[in-house]
Amino acid sequence: MGATWSSADEPVTNDAPIKELSDRLTITGLGSEWPELLVGTDQLREYVESIYPADAAWIQKLLTVSGGTGIKTRAVLECWNDPMWRSPVPPTIEQVHEAFDKYAPPLTAGAARKALQESGIPASAVTHMVSVTATNCKCPGYDHLVAKELGISGDAERSLISGSGCAGGLAALRVANSMACAATLRGRPARILVNACELSSINLRAELEAAHKSGKLRIGAALFSDGAASVVLCNDLALTEKTPRLFTVADWCQNVAADTYDEVSVTTVSQGFLVYLARTLPKHAAAAVHRPLQRLFGHKGLADPKNCDWALHAGGAAIIQGVAQSVGVPDHQLRATSEVYSTRGNTASVTVLAVLDKLRTMGPGTEDVVVCSFGPGLTVEMARLKRHC
Repeated sequence: MGATWSSADEPVTNDAPIKELSDRLTITGLGSEWPELLVGTDQLREYVESIYPADAAWIQKLLTVSGGTGIKTRAVLECWNDPMWRSPVPPTIEQVHEAFDKYAPPLTAGAARKALQESGIPASAVTHMVSVTATNCKCPGYDHLVAKELGISGDAERSLISGSGCAGGLAALRVANSMACAATLRGRPARILVNACELSSINLRAELEAAHKSGKLRIGAALFSDGAASVVLCNDLALTEKTPRLFTVADWCQNVAADTYDEVSVTTVSQGFLVYLARTLPKHAAAAVHRPLQRLFGHKGLADPKNCDWALHAGGAAIIQGVAQSVGVPDHQLRATSEVYSTRGNTASVTVLAVLDKLRTMGPGTEDVVVCSFGPGLTVEMARLKRHC
């Protein structure tokens, strides 16, 4: 690209003219990556009935719910058809971890390469990497494997976020925003790679086994999918004339809604991870968006959020509809969320970044964009972006 990249720890000299520091943060690249295999309710029926008695009441309820989610297809790993995952005895959590280490790094690296290529930034020039997942928990984290596959320098600062669930993608971007601001204050360039990866299909047997033993519906088996998404975020000191400007991050915030601690949870069992989503979650999510919206859009002269395009976490049809009705957002402003939800389902932390990636490909849109996701807590992550693409 003809640019000369400085090191993250390049010494700052005092003999250069003093320049006014800019706190502008720019998204310069986006990328999403999905497994090739897409499944719907018919494929879920075949999968479940190949392992458990077809006349079980919980199976019939699961399939009914799956058919009513509004999800046409979900992306899943090739292990969907692996006999090991359909054995009468479910895989152990150790085997789930092994599968994550096998599939997550190349999937994440695929999304990251797209984002880096669009940015015109080589992996070796990345100064920081922030990663997140809700479907794996081990040390060292998968970010080390991704960094090795991409060729990211050992000098790059790395952070791995856990415990954020579906809010994780935007939580990772929030952390990256703060890192970029800190680098600006130190007079250093920040070229930050944000990665989210979720492999829900390797935890499907844990969900099904729990349903089989309890006889109760586990809705996660009808919602979640596999995928990865990446964002490249730069401060002004890292931009060149040729660097793309897709979005600038105008503001961001996090809010934990009161008395909603038990609305969402992820727990570990011997076969993997289990997701719990309360029936009241859509109602609480719809109510919880108003506080962060007030913080980000409440000042005079700012856009009305109901007139903005939204990159909303596609957590489920009831959540999408509940937020839309609560805020007054028309369907067209949620077109990217609806498209990703319909064709890929809920990919936890990946979803909101994939929706933002999809939004910029869907023709002209509003200058201001609301990005919003929900996670355990109930935690709301939100950002206000300015669109330049």
